[in-house]
Amino acid sequence: MDGHANAAVQNGAAVPGGSDVPLSELNGICMRGFGKNQALHYRPNYEAEPLSEKGPSASDEELNRRWVDELHLHGAFETSTNNATREKTLDAVERSVSGWVRTVCEQQGLAIEDPRELCRVIPFGSYCLGVHSSDSDIDVLCIVPSHVSRDVFMEDVPGVLASLPGVTKLHCLPEAFVPVIKFEMNGVDVDLGVAQMPYDSIPLDLDISEDEHLKLIPDPKDVTCLNGPRVTCEILRRVPHVENFRTFLRCIKLWARRRGVYSNITGFPGGVAWGIMAAKACQLYPNMIPSQLLEKFFFLYKNWNFQNAVLVAPLVECRAPSGAVYMAAWDAKLPPGQKRPMSVITPTYPAANATFNSSHSTLAVVKHEIAHAYEIVQGITAGKGAVSTLFERADFFKMYGNYMQVEVVAESEEGMKMWCGYIESQLRKLVEWLEYDDNAGLEIAHPCTEKFGPKSVPKPDAAGETQLQCYFFVGLKFDQELVRQMKAEGSNINLTDPVSDFIHQLDRSNGDQSCEIFIQVVKRKMIPQRVRDQYYGPGAGAAPCTPTPKGVSAPLFPTPVPTPVLTPAVLTPAIVDEERPKSVSVAQDPPKVSVERDPPTSVPAGRDSPKGVSERRDSPKGMSERRGTPDR
Repeated sequence: MDGHANAAVQNGAAVPGGSDVPLSELNGICMRGFGKNQALHYRPNYEAEPLSEKGPSASDEELNRRWVDELHLHGAFETSTNNATREKTLDAVERSVSGWVRTVCEQQGLAIEDPRELCRVIPFGSYCLGVHSSDSDIDVLCIVPSHVSRDVFMEDVPGVLASLPGVTKLHCLPEAFVPVIKFEMNGVDVDLGVAQMPYDSIPLDLDISEDEHLKLIPDPKDVTCLNGPRVTCEILRRVPHVENFRTFLRCIKLWARRRGVYSNITGFPGGVAWGIMAAKACQLYPNMIPSQLLEKFFFLYKNWNFQNAVLVAPLVECRAPSGAVYMAAWDAKLPPGQKRPMSVITPTYPAANATFNSSHSTLAVVKHEIAHAYEIVQGITAGKGAVSTLFERADFFKMYGNYMQVEVVAESEEGMKMWCGYIESQLRKLVEWLEYDDNAGLEIAHPCTEKFGPKSVPKPDAAGETQLQCYFFVGLKFDQELVRQMKAEGSNINLTDPVSDFIHQLDRSNGDQSCEIFIQVVKRKMIPQRVRDQYYGPGAGAAPCTPTPKGVSAPLFPTPVPTPVLTPAVLTPAIVDEERPKSVSVAQDPPKVSVERDPPTSVPAGRDSPKGVSERRDSPKGMSERRGTPDR
């Protein structure tokens, strides 16, 4: 028996030819939609031979208990009562959608053989992995038969859900890359998607992890939607000890959230990416428990060149089954200049980069936080610190002296929902525009993973009227050498071009025309008080800054940046330092900003330069010579 099989037997997962371990013993939450056998087969990654087969010592076991206790203190485990509420919520959603599908069948004159096979509601993500906490949402996919179209589902089901008791905050996003209905039910946030299967009914023993189903699905969008639960299940199959993996991943998720590096939408790894990275560590150290895996995880990725993909399954096992609809998949043969800064690859067809939204800045921040965490965990293992140190919160508003403030304004709640959500999804592109502008002089454009608002505020120049306001922030760290050179030449850093380019690429075709966006650079002391209140708590003031390793220098920011504006009627931003057209309203320029040195910062001074990538970053394919155009 090889190392993979031996580790699997020792740690409780089933190996091919061995005995099956019921999902009810390993992860009962994953039982919906994965067949009537309810067994988890361990699938070794034969391209990831273990680096060590060492097991835990008595001191490792004791330290592990301390980590688990700390997770409980932070609420990283859901209570059994709340888990029961989540299951009841899923049952209620499935019953209501089944009733709607029945109505569709009757309208089409179709016979219903078994009312239990009208649809399936399948959770995925952290809930399916069994690593959710009390504040986690539930990602859910509804599988419907062939006579129910996605368009009709997205049009009718929101009304069906709205009639259920306990449903609030209902919001439908039919045009999203993965169409979704967002709502809250019984205090649980739910993201509901839909996938159409080419069957007249949805069998009770349907196992969507089987590739055979993909052969019959004609629409790539349905394959994309199915990938959510399929990826979740495959991650569980690829780890040698599920319970160790789950506790270990809880630690990683809590750390990443506390340090502000957990947000796929803003360019940091999200839940899937961190899960894959954790699963990789489990494969390389199959006999280790969470207290050991933590140190190995941070050591591994502190030294990882992310131009080399993180894979938990061989790509040959992620190929399309014969007859399946063709879909573009991640290509390992892309030259370095065309790869995304990070590559963490999903283990099912079509293989995709779970960190596609990453930027050079977010990678640099992640690498630095990982290196800092490695030092902390080393000290804890050596008995020199409390385990709580790892989960100390990063203070974003103490990291930099200057920030790009993105203010979103709307008059209606519906307009704010759409516009604020859209701007949040585009923030990563603002970061890329800033990175690829030669005149910006930036080393780091660090997006905050938290949004501030929306909140009702008085409307300027309109007594008694109010509007909704929401803020996003990007921390700015400049190249000191370039700043000194520009000061000597009597020139200033100018961020107008990248901001203007960002505004130009925004799509306002379906938006509320009362919505506006204002972008300006502000000093730390100019951060609005209500933003501070949300971040630190009312009246809490500024939280203490996390100490920074010695040798990290701070940049200078010599001048304020003129403020371009997106107005309701015109997409073109304000013309800076020229006569402003009357049709474009322009926010007041910020007051003159004196040169301010940043305090010690917890962000690295230089960019991460993986092997094969020039020090001046390669521009994405299709960029102009003047300035590249970030991926759209």
